[in-house]
Amino acid sequence: MGKKVTTPEQEKFLDFVSAAPALREHFYFTGGTALSKFYLRHRFSEDLDFFSEKEFDVKDITPFLFKAKQALCFRKIDYQQSFNRNIFHLLFSGKRILKVEFTYFPFPQIEKPMEKQGLSVDSLKDIAVNKVFTINQNPRGRDFFDLYWILKKGDWSVLELLRQARIKFDWHIDPIQCGSQFLKSGLLLDDPILIKKGFDYGKMRKFFEDLSGEIGKKGLRK
Repeated sequence: MGKKVTTPEQEKFLDFVSAAPALREHFYFTGGTALSKFYLRHRFSEDLDFFSEKEFDVKDITPFLFKAKQALCFRKIDYQQSFNRNIFHLLFSGKRILKVEFTYFPFPQIEKPMEKQGLSVDSLKDIAVNKVFTINQNPRGRDFFDLYWILKKGDWSVLELLRQARIKFDWHIDPIQCGSQFLKSGLLLDDPILIKKGFDYGKMRKFFEDLSGEIGKKGLRK
C-alpha cells in the first residue's frame, strides 16, 4: 500500500465527513491532500480542502465541527474567514493542529467527482487545471511540485490544461505571463514534505524552464 501520506487526525476527520451525508453531498474533497492521498502519493499536505459550487452559510458547518470535536477529541477551534474561504484550525493536545477549509468555489468542475472511501473527490484533471490557474495567478513552491508530478504522469499536456483553465475560470491567460510564472519554480522554496528522499529540484526547474519556452512558442491556440 506504500507509505502513509496523511496524519491520523486527517484520516479521522475524513472518516467523519464520509459519515455525514449533508456535508458529503454539498462539498467535494480537493487540493494537495486529496491529490496525494487518492492520486499521486507524492507528498504530505497539512490542509483538508472542501469546495462547494453552491453558496453556503458557515453556521451550517459549525454544528458538524462541534460533533467532530467530541469524536476526535481536539481541544479548541479557531476560525478565520478570507473572502469565500472558511478556515478552521482544530487544536489537539501536544500542539498538533489540523487545518480544515470549506470554500465557496463557483466554478463548474470539468469532470464528475470520484466516489472514494465515502467521499466526493475532485477529479485529477480538475485538480491539475486548478493548479495551472493558481500558478498563473499567485504560485507557491508546492504548486510547482504538484504540477510537475501531474505532468510527469503524462495524461495531459500543459497547453491542454491551460486551455481548460481558460474555459473553467472564464479568464484570459496570457502565454507570456504564464511562461514567466513557470520560471519562478526555482525561486519559490516552500518545500513540501516529500515521501521519497533525494528529489532533484534542479531537474524540476529545468522541466519548467522548457515548458516556459514551449508555451512562448506555441501559445494557447484554440
